[in-house]
Amino acid sequence: MSHFSTIKTRLSNRQCLVQALEDLNLSPQAYEMPQPLRGYYGDSQGQTAEIIVQGRTIKARADIGFKWNQSNGVYEVIHDSYETVPKLGKDFFSNKLMLAYGKHLVRVKAAELQEKFGECAIAEETSGTVQTLRLTFAGHQEVKQFARR
Repeated sequence: MSHFSTIKTRLSNRQCLVQALEDLNLSPQAYEMPQPLRGYYGDSQGQTAEIIVQGRTIKARADIGFKWNQSNGVYEVIHDSYETVPKLGKDFFSNKLMLAYGKHLVRVKAAELQEKFGECAIAEETSGTVQTLRLTFAGHQEVKQFARR
């Protein structure tokens, strides 16, 4: 039976989440107020979300929603696994989305740190399934020499 399920996440940055979904070609729509989700049978089942990926984007009948949970300070994923898993894969939310989100979050944090440590370069390495982003800051070091007497 088709129905919406909710997944708890650690996704807290709205801009990074929207950009990650765009990177994955999911064309998210972001709203200030929660909007109803379209379920498999055309109804919302009472579910709403602030960020919505329409089902037709992935050739599914149900939408994917990202609902802000004010008490936890994170987004929750609302989706119909009968629709999303065959189209996106079972590790989509825990792997692909988190990797794309993580890249954007690292860049946001690096931009914040640039004020303190100077210009930042980001190098990306992939080894199998492990992806590494290395930040290098051009901060200057102060060297002092003392003469012993």
